[in-house]
Amino acid sequence: MKKKPIYLWVLLILSALISATSLFGMLSPLPSKEALRAAAAQKQVAGVSAQQLEDQLNYTYRVAESTHSIFNMALIVLSAILVAVAIVFLVRKNLQYANYTYVGYVLLAIIGSIYSYVTLQDAVQLVHDETMRLGISVISQAASIFSIVINVLFLALVFYKMWRQQKALAEEETEELA
Repeated sequence: MKKKPIYLWVLLILSALISATSLFGMLSPLPSKEALRAAAAQKQVAGVSAQQLEDQLNYTYRVAESTHSIFNMALIVLSAILVAVAIVFLVRKNLQYANYTYVGYVLLAIIGSIYSYVTLQDAVQLVHDETMRLGISVISQAASIFSIVINVLFLALVFYKMWRQQKALAEEETEELA
């Protein structure tokens, strides 16, 4: 392998940044409903009803609870570990293991996106205002679909590069035999 795996470095750096922000978000304390209510009272916008404000508060609290769930925390920690291991493999120039580890990370990220979608749809059910519910639901669906599509594209890129690397190795072996 004469070429450097720049694609994997870029993907791993992006993934490391995402994992780091997720870890910091996980370490932040879960806000209480009273603290959220006080913050919402300070930001109250004209034209927002008390029911809409309460719906927003309940939705925000449920989302915060889901990000601090045991399953989500396990996904975040495992993702960070996989990124770190992939970087170590890449530094040690073990490209095959780095690729496999990154594939594991991407599959875990897809599971995390699906989990996030399910928990957001659960939180949307707390919103009573139909217009607000529809808006939140559409945004959460779009974000989940975008995240899954990006991860599938990253997965396809890594599989393509792995296929090309295997093909190059096979060509090198046939040249050596000839």
